[in-house]
Amino acid sequence: MKTFPFIFNEPKQFLNFLQPKEWADFLLGEINPRFSVTAIKAKVVAVREETADAKTLVLKPNWLWKGFSAGQHVPVTVEIAGRRVTRFYSLSSTPGEKYLSITVKRQSGGLVSNFINQNIKKGDLLELGEVSGGFVLPKTLPSKFLFLAGGSGITPIHSILKQLQSLKYNGKVTLLYFVRSFEDIILRSSLEEIAKATGWLEIRYVFSDVPKDGYDSGFLTKEILQKYTDDLKSYSVYVCGPAPMQTKALSLLEGNEVKSELFMLPGQSSVKVKKTGTVDVFLSLSHKTIQVKGERSLLEELEEQGIYPQSGCRMGICHTCVCKKAAGSVTDLSKDELSELGEENIQICISRAESNLELEL
Repeated sequence: MKTFPFIFNEPKQFLNFLQPKEWADFLLGEINPRFSVTAIKAKVVAVREETADAKTLVLKPNWLWKGFSAGQHVPVTVEIAGRRVTRFYSLSSTPGEKYLSITVKRQSGGLVSNFINQNIKKGDLLELGEVSGGFVLPKTLPSKFLFLAGGSGITPIHSILKQLQSLKYNGKVTLLYFVRSFEDIILRSSLEEIAKATGWLEIRYVFSDVPKDGYDSGFLTKEILQKYTDDLKSYSVYVCGPAPMQTKALSLLEGNEVKSELFMLPGQSSVKVKKTGTVDVFLSLSHKTIQVKGERSLLEELEEQGIYPQSGCRMGICHTCVCKKAAGSVTDLSKDELSELGEENIQICISRAESNLELEL
């Protein structure tokens, strides 16, 4: 008589062995690829070209989607060369619409942004996570808004403007959109439709690279702010764009109520520090020791060696890449501060190795 080779002390252990959710996902996926009991899967129902290097994906999520607030961002997971990769993108649609939208601009060297623009088409499936972010409207709306957008930073602002339209807002809104050229304006037709339909939205494009007659050129200055606002201190200000623009805006708007959404933190791994020698990184869960130079973020240096920890935004916002550091010291690139020696949780996307390390990876 054969004996069953597994012993289960509790029904829960037996259920865990059977993995009912995984089986349910498999069977549901055979019926419809968008069906799942564990993952938010979204079908691409349309792809719109916004500019030469930006596209809007219109998405139909499954029943696990719980909704969002205008201005929030969502983790988007795609599979590239057999590897699951996640990035965060702001939703460019508004909660009242039938479908979701994300607008993705190609980034120089951007793995996911380039993959999406080159490969994703109508009918494809993307996996979404839970939304997050505090770049949202307050419960009580102020009488005047000033929105400062830079490049693809227009996407959450577009969502907020559409939300204001749906709320029948009747105050005053000024949008200063800093972009390289007229051809690089993302979501232009939609922005101008909102302005035409509402009457309260004033849009001013400012071109940094290619001047155009009748428009301002250059970057954010005190003079431009004063030119398009009657009393700057009376505005509630929202800023979304590259770090240099954010830094400039916050210095010019001291004393204003400002909400900001950073796309890249100052000092992040885009700045490479030249060092000599290497440091050892012991990965305790995989029982492996590797050498890194400590010139860029731990996430980037691990990926260079074929090790792909969970990650999301890659800018210290989502905390997907948090892991325990059992020993050693790192520099927190978001603060340019050296960590304590010994045990602590770190975000490897904004941590640079400074000494031999032990990580729970």
